[in-house]
Amino acid sequence: MKGIGETAFASQIESLLNIYHWQWIHIRPARVLRHGREIYETPYSGHKGFLDYLALRPPRIIVFELKDESKPMSPEQEIWFNLWKQCQKAVTVEPLNVGNKWQTHRVINGLKFMTLPEVYLWRPSQFEEAKEVLK
Repeated sequence: MKGIGETAFASQIESLLNIYHWQWIHIRPARVLRHGREIYETPYSGHKGFLDYLALRPPRIIVFELKDESKPMSPEQEIWFNLWKQCQKAVTVEPLNVGNKWQTHRVINGLKFMTLPEVYLWRPSQFEEAKEVLK
């Protein structure tokens, strides 16, 4: 998916979130008029840089940022990303029946485990990876 912009990439990821039955949120900036000038603002309280998406499909929790191929995260996004990573824990699990569907987990040396929360930075060239994660 190289060559597409962040907005088009976001639309593709949102389609996957819906196809694979994730409950998700992405807070978009709103166009507002300030002092006769049109600008974009994202109304929120708290620290700047929260990652683009938060998605839940029990027992999984995913938070991720989407970027163009070469655009770096802002310093504020880096802080949030690293804090989410610091919160990650690998937990061993038994198969879990959620909504009459058995959840699958990674198996290493006979132990079933998952990492919570899952934290990602995806670029258009990583579409297939994102698709696998969201399945």
